[in-house]
Amino acid sequence: MLSLGSRLLFAAAAMALAATSPVRAADDFTVDAMPLGITMQFLGAPQGYGMQRISLGARNEIAFTNHKGLTLYTYDKDSPGKSACTGECTKSWIPLSPIAGAKPVPNWTIFTREDGVKQWQHYDKPLYTYVGDKDGGEILGLGDDPELDKKGANAGKALTAKLPEGWHVEKSLTGGQPTAKFTAPQGFGLREITDANGLVITNPDQQVLYTYDGDVNKDGRACGTVWAKCLGFNPVEAPILAQPVGDWTIIERRDGIRQWRYKNKPLYTFEGDRIGGDVHGGEVDKRWRLALFASYFLPANIKFGEDPGRGRILVTDKGMTLYRRDHKAFNNASSQFAHDIPYRPRVGRLIREVACDAKCLETWKPYLAPANAQPRGYFGVHTLPDGSKQWTYKDFALYTFVGDKKPGDMTGDATFDERLSDDPDTNNDLGFPALYKAGFVWVFASL
Repeated sequence: MLSLGSRLLFAAAAMALAATSPVRAADDFTVDAMPLGITMQFLGAPQGYGMQRISLGARNEIAFTNHKGLTLYTYDKDSPGKSACTGECTKSWIPLSPIAGAKPVPNWTIFTREDGVKQWQHYDKPLYTYVGDKDGGEILGLGDDPELDKKGANAGKALTAKLPEGWHVEKSLTGGQPTAKFTAPQGFGLREITDANGLVITNPDQQVLYTYDGDVNKDGRACGTVWAKCLGFNPVEAPILAQPVGDWTIIERRDGIRQWRYKNKPLYTFEGDRIGGDVHGGEVDKRWRLALFASYFLPANIKFGEDPGRGRILVTDKGMTLYRRDHKAFNNASSQFAHDIPYRPRVGRLIREVACDAKCLETWKPYLAPANAQPRGYFGVHTLPDGSKQWTYKDFALYTFVGDKKPGDMTGDATFDERLSDDPDTNNDLGFPALYKAGFVWVFASL
């Protein structure tokens, strides 16, 4: 058995390896979180309505949305494969039809309505958009702070609206918890892990779990040829009175440990994961994989990179850093560093309207999507003036920087385009309502 110090060295080396590689998932039971044309939007202040807000609050409410980012709804009177919303009802509540090329994935199916229209359903609940929603994150046509939306049609309206009886927003996250149906022993659950780009199975301590492709009795607990224990992987132990539930079973190991399995895959934690949400064990050894229940979409020409001190970021298929252009308020009350600015999707959409002009395009190059690309998950598609398509992430357009010469370079981060007014009482016109003295800042595209 190796000493604790040696084990820690192994764990540190494993974390260093994980920092240069994408997280590997247990793809034999991982499912797609949503089909083509289904996206997600933050609700409330994190959406970016009311731009005087820093919006640092947790992104605890996330709605499923259509390919345009419009909120999806369900109706209590519906039943699987049958819609009770017909006739006049469909003038306000529009059945959600699949976009071209969209196919069913687990828990997302398509049925044919009595009027012949194809309609999506999620967990057998037919889905709709609302005729009054015009922008991402709206519910019944209202954003979080519409009275501050001086440009939109919602200026001055009430902050909230009550949904008609029987209608509900279809959410992917509510109260910070995934809404996906998941049967598990007490204390185990799912957690949206940004760095894993999906929903990960967690233990009662909120640690992410890993699976093992091999015989648990040869997983190296005795520090044999392959040192699982010395690498920092520990079996997830089942209490003596625990019983199988759903897809969860228990295996009696030769070393006396009763170990949990999910869909016949033994489960482990990783010692290198220090806090809930860490996923450092994903690339330690090819036989251990992240227990990813549902994965979010990642374009073929975008990968995950890792920057020391900054965490997981988006990079091109060549490893070059991707950036977003954001709004930055310069005022005494703001103590944020550029890279601490949270994603506010509506701000990203407004900045896209301003566009990157000819001078801007000399140094910032739009990162293009294939001509047939469609939105999915947190990724969207923005059509440029020449008709080409640009990838967006959480509604911020993605760019590369000409100053970066090799993978890992991040020389464009925290590049400011200040537009301060000479009059301290005057706000700047950035092409959209910008409170405070404000300008633009280029920051790397974090997850």
